[in-house]
Amino acid sequence: MVEKKLFAGARLKRLRKDFGLTQARMAADLGVSASYLNLMERNQRPLSARVLIRLAETFEFDLKSFASAPDQSTLLALREAAADPAIEDIGLDLADLKELADAHPRAARALIQLHQNYRGTASDLANLADRFDERHGHLDTSEHPLQQVRDLLQANNNYFPALEAAAEGFAEEAQLSGMDLSAGLQAYLAQMHGVRTRLLPLEVMRGSLRRFDRHAKRLALNELLDGPGRVFQLAVQIAHLEQRDLLDTMEAASGLKAKTARRFYRMALANYFAAALIMPYERTLKAAISLHYDLESLRRRLGVSLEQLCHRLTNLRKPGARGVNFAMLRADPAGNITKRFGPENFAYAKTGGSCAKLALWRASERCGEIISQAIAFADGTQYFTLVCAVRAPNLEDPHNAAQRILMLACPLAEAKQLVYATHQSQSADLSDPVPTPVGLNCRLCERQDCAQRAFPPLQKRLYADETKHAAVPFAFSP
Repeated sequence: MVEKKLFAGARLKRLRKDFGLTQARMAADLGVSASYLNLMERNQRPLSARVLIRLAETFEFDLKSFASAPDQSTLLALREAAADPAIEDIGLDLADLKELADAHPRAARALIQLHQNYRGTASDLANLADRFDERHGHLDTSEHPLQQVRDLLQANNNYFPALEAAAEGFAEEAQLSGMDLSAGLQAYLAQMHGVRTRLLPLEVMRGSLRRFDRHAKRLALNELLDGPGRVFQLAVQIAHLEQRDLLDTMEAASGLKAKTARRFYRMALANYFAAALIMPYERTLKAAISLHYDLESLRRRLGVSLEQLCHRLTNLRKPGARGVNFAMLRADPAGNITKRFGPENFAYAKTGGSCAKLALWRASERCGEIISQAIAFADGTQYFTLVCAVRAPNLEDPHNAAQRILMLACPLAEAKQLVYATHQSQSADLSDPVPTPVGLNCRLCERQDCAQRAFPPLQKRLYADETKHAAVPFAFSP
């Protein structure tokens, strides 16, 4: 830290204010003069090792918090806000945004929240005629409850040790080891809760995959569900019945105020429990490592669907027993991101589409095939991605299955743990990788040589040259 001359004046000042201390009082606690503390807070002096040790001893905080940079998802959200036409004339650059996120994180979150609410309101107003129900409708201009839940899951890195422990304890108590999981869960529901499980036809289920009748104690599953899907729905019902107290506690601690958002969060936690029950942590991690994350082989060994497996791989974050640092996206063929899980530092644009250069959008042409791609964002971060299009039950038209596109992404440095990184017939040569340059979306991407650009970047000025027709659809100033 001394060699790198750690300058963290904004964080030091914020820490002092959080404790309600004057410069003189904190300086006395640290054993330095008030004038020297003032210089450190204004980044005119670095934080010495002695000062850092005194900080940790006196105020009991993690030293890593002073050395860490603002997470990429926060910076991305701030860039989206700063690039919005409503405030772009202010001219906030990346250095301004980094300083804001570093020195005033609560103010940064407030700006992000305001921008998201503003974008939601603008979208609502633009689609007012389509959304308004003359008899019962109302227009909710707050941030969408699903987005709130997704952000909360991401803030927890999509890892919940309490649910992991609960799933492990339940499996041991119910003695599920070594038996057919579907039969075991149905038997448990019948014996412990008096719940009978039935498989019903599509027309009876009326668009539902699972329906629970509390009064009649009947659990109905849609016949369109395959084996892994039925097991998952059984496990979700177990979560709602057996883990009610734990779900109540976690819901209350979520900080979510809207009733709808809290319900969605509770459902997400129940789904997490179900995945942990079906794919126990240690067994899943051990199998993943031994099979070098071969998704098809791993899916078959665990007896789950590819989507269930991809989701579970994002949960393997137990300290001391971590898996590859995966993020997951799920999209529909129209390009809408319908699910995302994973660490906070994996950035993606919440609004405005996605990059056409991603293999995500080629998967539909090769349904069922796993496509690998190394990618690089403009900020220098590089990832290795695995993409596959899969078919899912279509409750509206069972003869035409719906299509979902799944993507797993891990830091390029971790890709050597994957079988796809060495299987040259399927993937890029990582011994000399040339990642595909991609952007978050066209509005935020400032690459000038992209022939697939759909929109110009928000913070650049366009120029037109009638003497030539370039392959790049929009020319703009560097």
